[in-house]
Amino acid sequence: MRGSKIAMIFQEPMTALNPLLTIGRQIQEMVVLHDKVSKRAARDRAIEMLQHVRIPEPERRAREYPHQMSGGMRQRAMIAMALACKPKILLADEPTTALDVTIQAQILDLIGDLRREFGTAVVLITHDLGVVAETANRVIVMYAGRKVEEAPVRELFARPMHPYMTGLLSSIPKVGSARGLSGLEERLTEIPGIVPPLMNLPPGCAFGPRCARVEEQCRLAVPDFEMKRPDHFAACWRS
Repeated sequence: MRGSKIAMIFQEPMTALNPLLTIGRQIQEMVVLHDKVSKRAARDRAIEMLQHVRIPEPERRAREYPHQMSGGMRQRAMIAMALACKPKILLADEPTTALDVTIQAQILDLIGDLRREFGTAVVLITHDLGVVAETANRVIVMYAGRKVEEAPVRELFARPMHPYMTGLLSSIPKVGSARGLSGLEERLTEIPGIVPPLMNLPPGCAFGPRCARVEEQCRLAVPDFEMKRPDHFAACWRS
C-alpha cells in the first residue's frame, strides 16, 4: 500500500533522498518494488517521470546524485519518485518550505498539473494560509492534535467559526495597515500563550487557555466536532 497506493513528498528533499544513490536509481527502486517490472523498464519509467516533472535533460539528470541538483530540482525528483507508481493519494508535507518564493509557486503549479494528469488526490500539510487559499478545495484545521474546524476553502476563509482559525486569519498582514498609509503604527493580532504539550492537555477545550471567548463550559468539557452550518464543521461551544 505504502508507495504504491499512497505516496509522500517530504519537507526537505536533501534529507529524504539517499545521497549515495543516483536520482534515477532511487526512482527505479520504487518501480521495481511495486510494479515488478524489469530494471530496463524501470529505468525508462524513471526518465519518463523526470520528464513529467519538467526536469531538463532527464537522461543525464537520472545519472546525477542529489547533491548535484538545486533544491527545486531535488523536490521535483522527489515528486517524480512519489508519482512513479501512480498512487491514489499523495501526501505533501510542507513541500515548499525549503524553497524560495518563485520556486515554491512552480512546485505548487506542478503538483496541481500532475494531480489532474494522474487523477491523484493530494493531501497538503502546511502552515501557509496563502498556499491553502490558492490550492485547496477543502480544509481541515488542527490544534493540539485534534480537528477543530473543517469546511470548503472559500467558506472557511469567508466565515471561520473556531476562535483559533479566526486568530490565524487576523494575524496575517493586511495591505494598507502599516504606518505611513494609515498614519498610525498598527500591531498584528497575535494569539496569546503557546500550544499545550500533548501529554498534558488542559481539561476541557485545548484552546481554552488562549481563547478570548472562553467561558466556564469550555474549561469543563471537550466540545464535540459537529456540523454547525451545511458542510461546515467545528469543535467549539461558542461557534
